[in-house]
Amino acid sequence: MTANQQHQLEEYEALVQRYSKTLDLSSPKKLQAFTNAIENSKKYAEIVPVSARVLDIGSGVGLPGVPLAILRPDIQIILCEIRQKRAAFLERVVSSIHISNAHVYNGDVQQIRDQTFKTVTAQAVGTLKYVYQKCSHVLDESWVIISNKGATVDQEIEEISKVTKIRSFTLEKLDENASIVCVYGGQA
Repeated sequence: MTANQQHQLEEYEALVQRYSKTLDLSSPKKLQAFTNAIENSKKYAEIVPVSARVLDIGSGVGLPGVPLAILRPDIQIILCEIRQKRAAFLERVVSSIHISNAHVYNGDVQQIRDQTFKTVTAQAVGTLKYVYQKCSHVLDESWVIISNKGATVDQEIEEISKVTKIRSFTLEKLDENASIVCVYGGQA
């Protein structure tokens, strides 16, 4: 990580802390653990394929999308957020800390047309099956969904396997309660 990337991550966290209460971005408990949430988001940066087009659905406060965009300037990422206040906040973040490879889409992911993505990230959006069903229309022929999951991950993989062909999946532990799961689908 470069000094500039570290500075951008610090600026991002400061913006979240500054606007959180006013814009109802995050609970006080989550704000206290925000540095840890950024650290967990760094795992996504290690996993996302080189030069990928990424769709971060339900971006909310910007996790994992904003840290991912900062740490991976080789990718293009769309931060998809349906709630107007949070989308406006994400616009401010992208503009204020000069993230040139991230763009905000204020709307429902199901309304995205004429774009496809190899990689979808989702954190605290819903089950893997739900995420797949919301964004299947924008997935490339070969795709990966990356998400932070807890104890239900095995059940969620079983559920998504019932609605689409899964080629493989990987799990990487974040801590005792959570893992990053990558579900690979589509054609090989």
